[in-house]
Amino acid sequence: MDSVNSKQAELSIDELFKGTTFLADSETQRFLQLQEQVAKNRYTMFVALYAELSKLFVADSALRLFFKMALDIILSPESVRDSLIAHPVFQIWSVLTFRDVNYLLTGKTLDDGEVKARLLEFPQVLQRIEATQQARPDEQYPPVYRFDVDPLITQVTHPSYDYPPDDGTRRQLERTGYSKEFFRDVMQLALQRIKHTWPACHEQWQVLVKAVCYLPDGGFRSCSASRYTGVILLSSRDHSILDLEESLVHEATHQLLYNVVEVAAVVEPQASREAQYTLPWSGQQRDLYGYFHAFYVYIALVKYLERVRDRPAQEMRRAEQRLLFILRGLSKAQADFASAPGFTAQGRELLGNLLQEVHRLERRHAGLLIRDADAGASAGAATLHMTA
Repeated sequence: MDSVNSKQAELSIDELFKGTTFLADSETQRFLQLQEQVAKNRYTMFVALYAELSKLFVADSALRLFFKMALDIILSPESVRDSLIAHPVFQIWSVLTFRDVNYLLTGKTLDDGEVKARLLEFPQVLQRIEATQQARPDEQYPPVYRFDVDPLITQVTHPSYDYPPDDGTRRQLERTGYSKEFFRDVMQLALQRIKHTWPACHEQWQVLVKAVCYLPDGGFRSCSASRYTGVILLSSRDHSILDLEESLVHEATHQLLYNVVEVAAVVEPQASREAQYTLPWSGQQRDLYGYFHAFYVYIALVKYLERVRDRPAQEMRRAEQRLLFILRGLSKAQADFASAPGFTAQGRELLGNLLQEVHRLERRHAGLLIRDADAGASAGAATLHMTA
């Protein structure tokens, strides 16, 4: 998916969101324009960070190397700097540094030691990024890590996952579950199946997911968060290749929504963060933003599962059952979102487009839904008769 060739007249934010979901079956050009806007925003953020740091520390001779390297990045060709700035480790460094600078500027702290430490580590951060970009060019993308992941990623994964600090615990954990190499091979098999099933989804996946952390001792099936955008965490809780396909599509869709939110918030900042909604799929409680994330992801999963073809009969049955379960939950969720306050203009546009997609999915699978409901009613009647 070549964003270089996607250059067209720049859309306004409202125009970018108009009539699209950004999912893999929507207009490809809109996804590419989204990526261009994300890259522009990240570059602008880095330039703004550089400007603030110059005001604070330009006279500090110990930080000259940082300012030189940062300016080189700012002045470098777009194709060079965009790949660097998009790297998850670079993004984590930028966000953490921006936060620490903001603490200084707002008076939340008077100690500039944290910021200086981040600037001093910048050359090492760039070296580590360059090493990962040049390492093992013959291997399939993306890289898979376990405890060899970059320290900035380990720093921000809490509370999703706490990396053990001592080598002894890490060595002990590495003896559990399949090896990282085995997992990578299985993941590549799942990705090939995704490519065969929904090529456009696979193309988006390759753009959105920059690194995978294999953590078989994780307390989750799969996990991601905006604080480490581009990185997904996978445990060993998938029971089949089809399950792993679902986890990979699931997490890539979260990444897509993180990118969307980098361009424009979908929920108002003042919207309640109280977990007042019950997810119809798991029964877990979420706030509006968390519920919207689940809604978005599950629409993508139905679109994936309906494309599953030419699999063994048992796997096809599992895919159909999973599709029906998710779609029933989407149908229930519509009422919650139809009356939910707290969406921005862009969020309301995106939500409207997603609700239309759910209606299309319901119509497309109406026969399956009716058959499934009839089968459930028959089973219930038989059970009642037996109980009586």
